[in-house]
Amino acid sequence: MSIHDLLIALVVITALRVFTPDVRALTRRLLSAGVRIGATELMGEAAGTSAPAATALPPVSPRGEK
Repeated sequence: MSIHDLLIALVVITALRVFTPDVRALTRRLLSAGVRIGATELMGEAAGTSAPAATALPPVSPRGEK
């Protein structure tokens, strides 16, 4: 391996370490929102009414803390 290859590997590893928590938090937030919307839709269908098209979601901590 040349020095160039080592530098590229270092950059990739650093980028993964820096952005992995953000990607993880975004994924958790999107999945959480999807579950809430799905549950709202199911509850609306069970009650025989249509659920509201858009509901305000409470803010979610990026680290999943309450």
